Amino acid sequence: MAQREGLGPRGLAAVATLISLGLFQNGMGAKGDAVSCGIVPQAQGRITGGSNSDPGQWPWQVSINYNGEHVCGGSLVSDQWVLSAAHCFPRDHSTSAYEVKLGAHQLDSFSSSMTVRTVAQVISHPSYLQEGSEGDIALLQLSSPVTFSRYIWPICLPAANASFPNGLQCTVTGWGHVAPSVSLQRPRTLQQLEVPLISRETCNCLYNIDANPDEPHFIQQDMLCAGYVKGGKDACQGDSGGPLSCPAGGHWYLAGIVSWGDACGAPNRPGVYTLTSTYASWIQHNVAELQPQVVPHIGESEPDSDLCSNYGALNAAPAWGLARPILLLPLGLTLGLLRPRLEH
Repeated sequence: MAQREGLGPRGLAAVATLISLGLFQNGMGAKGDAVSCGIVPQAQGRITGGSNSDPGQWPWQVSINYNGEHVCGGSLVSDQWVLSAAHCFPRDHSTSAYEVKLGAHQLDSFSSSMTVRTVAQVISHPSYLQEGSEGDIALLQLSSPVTFSRYIWPICLPAANASFPNGLQCTVTGWGHVAPSVSLQRPRTLQQLEVPLISRETCNCLYNIDANPDEPHFIQQDMLCAGYVKGGKDACQGDSGGPLSCPAGGHWYLAGIVSWGDACGAPNRPGVYTLTSTYASWIQHNVAELQPQVVPHIGESEPDSDLCSNYGALNAAPAWGLARPILLLPLGLTLGLLRPRLEH
């Protein structure tokens, strides 16, 4: 697979023009297209804290609903497939009760840009067993293909050899809680938060500061960490399954999938994501037309072990945040407890 160059300002402008004219709607269909995926046809500034996003700013973000209620996020990766977290789809839940909202910005407001699809099938990774385990990834096939627009656009899938360096500023998005048990206020505008990547070794170190020795936390090979040692900014319940989008070469890549964390926003407890590139082969095995892309070289990782040694003893996580791993049910970009980040 040949490496593609980023589009640059003129290329982005051209894409935006084609979209506005309706001539670039199928830029990435089932076959995938490295040139068109992960393109946001509008200017963006840097994000320094959790904030409201603009309409169309993260056009691959979807809302996954169960029995009419938002439960998780997900990422559009082609015109008929979405990636999310396996823990969002308990085995006793009926596939027919799920639906996906695409092009949504405010969940409580109607918008002509929004499209809804039911779910034809859910393919969860067979290695996923329980919260905090490996394999927290799932493929969703939509009932019918969607038409791309400035509000509905796929993100790029990274190839198995993708490398995102420590410290890279990526963005997590979702409609989850904004503090433990505090829901996002109506009209529930899509939230965005810029977070730096943290090495697996340092993340392991941080998660075992003041941890219960009978319940050690282990960041596995298929996991990626991002966040702040001092806490205060994080994904949360209701954001599970949503994207951790990282920029490279003029495109955005689905580097991670919101999976779990320990007390949203607590010191020494960065968010934990499924490392998407680990499952590039599994994705292609199940959906042959999906083509993970070579990620342009971004830079080398710098050692970040000082993040744990410098702050660990001073910023021990509070006892209330030391529960078992909490899957991040639908995300709430600020605070929440160690378990899957699902919406309740």
